[in-house]
Amino acid sequence: MRWLIRRVLKKGKSSISYEDDTHYGEILTIGRASDQAIFLPDLRAALNHASVTAIGNGQYRVESLIIAGIRVNGEITYSITVGAGAVIELGSTRLTLLDARGDYDAAVEVSSIDKSEQAAILSKRKKPTSLSETWISKRWPSWLGFIVVLVLGLLLPAATHVVPGLNTVLRYSPLPSTQFWNPGEIDAAHQFFATDCTRCHQHAFLMVRDTACTSCHVKTKAHADPAKFNIPALGDARCGTCHQDHNGQRGMISKDQRLCADCHADLKDRTRGASQIADIADFGDAHPQFHVNLPGWTAAGEFMPKSMPWASGLKENSGLKFNHEKHLKTDGLNTPNGRKVLTCENCHQTDAAGAAMKPIAFETMCHECHQLGFDTLAPDREVPHANVEAVTYTLDEFYARRGLEGGYADARAPTIVQERRRPGSPPLSRQEQVEALAWARDRAREAARTLFTGKACVTCHSISPPTAGESTWRVAPVRVSGIWYVDANFVHSKHETKACVDCHAGASTSQASNDLLIPGIENCRECHGGAHASGKVASTCIACHAYHRSPLLTLDKQP
Repeated sequence: MRWLIRRVLKKGKSSISYEDDTHYGEILTIGRASDQAIFLPDLRAALNHASVTAIGNGQYRVESLIIAGIRVNGEITYSITVGAGAVIELGSTRLTLLDARGDYDAAVEVSSIDKSEQAAILSKRKKPTSLSETWISKRWPSWLGFIVVLVLGLLLPAATHVVPGLNTVLRYSPLPSTQFWNPGEIDAAHQFFATDCTRCHQHAFLMVRDTACTSCHVKTKAHADPAKFNIPALGDARCGTCHQDHNGQRGMISKDQRLCADCHADLKDRTRGASQIADIADFGDAHPQFHVNLPGWTAAGEFMPKSMPWASGLKENSGLKFNHEKHLKTDGLNTPNGRKVLTCENCHQTDAAGAAMKPIAFETMCHECHQLGFDTLAPDREVPHANVEAVTYTLDEFYARRGLEGGYADARAPTIVQERRRPGSPPLSRQEQVEALAWARDRAREAARTLFTGKACVTCHSISPPTAGESTWRVAPVRVSGIWYVDANFVHSKHETKACVDCHAGASTSQASNDLLIPGIENCRECHGGAHASGKVASTCIACHAYHRSPLLTLDKQP
């Protein structure tokens, strides 16, 4: 496709000349970068600002490549189809789309907007900023406003102090009472300085400044990382835009769904497809499936969690072997302390905040049944848990001492190990020591093999035997997510009225530890609906999600 680019050159007050150029391609690019078809040496233009595509029949498709948009025929737009004669204004440059002429498929005329014309355009678009620019005079509206404010804002509330019962009458009428002077109850977090108005209102007759907030909330996480959310309306918003005090005990945090849905309902369109986040408008009927965080490893063996949409039958490869069904038998289990019936609460206990579950601890939750003894002649002696080197060291130390001290009543042991040595007996000879320690080494390796592959470690873990020339056993690492929905806030203590299996369906019949027993969105929707749900718990975005918290930036360290 051939484009005719005609530039208007002004040589004098009445002398105009033209310079024609040809551009080949489907799309005509406009911007400040050197590779643009129409180069604009204007700092108000982005490097890649806009594009124009000829779509035939004298029609053109104008598209903005930046969030600010582009002015076409006097209106700001992001994408529009226009015909010949349409005018694009960008800084001090005017581009007029023309009908194709000659052997050209499309044409555009580029001209400059002189300062006087720019001033006229600006003046035309400018809205009135004073009464003198309108048909209304200043004096009588000012006096009328003054009298209304004086009577309603001062005299009428003040009269309640001299007229008995007037304040009660005014409170039940649309007219202002003394409550008119009180903007409302202070938030619970600010009650301790509620009488010190200047703590927030540092300047009379001015809005509360952000510095009044950040002087106390120094380490509060920044709400919008400008590198990640390049949206001026988000990053430049005042604290008081969303956090307004005098709205009651818990009125500082806005919970209105519009706070999030105004942007996220059509986020892909707003960012022209740059956002990878799905559009979300309401939990009840406009929310995608949850993304669950599962354990994963790189090719080098490094732990790297992976996020994926929840799906039925999804597996969680945590490296642990565990059978829920066996542990949740209704008739109980045989334990060293007798018959015992286990429930979910025996292992899954909430933390102090009542939000997440405490990590599973072998010592307090498993050890009562799964003891780590290794020698019938020393039933109270056990190896430590979760440390292969410590297990090996414990076994070597135990049997080396038994071999050197003697008195170990095992028919398989050499005589020097079985013999009980009396106090004052002569020390072992060099040969006897070598024999005793050789037995201890073999016995420790035998005990380790029994522990790792026979009755202890292999019950819950995947075990790899030592390779040739080594003596170290390998236990597959266990990495349970713990927090499966990292971008959502869930509090278990608020759901105590529900049984565990109501949300974690299949837990009592699960026989494999890689069964993902975490619920998806449909399970939550059984009780929770959108912001205006009827018959369900009305849930807004802020019920589960925090507001754009930066992991690193704080309010005192924003760029």
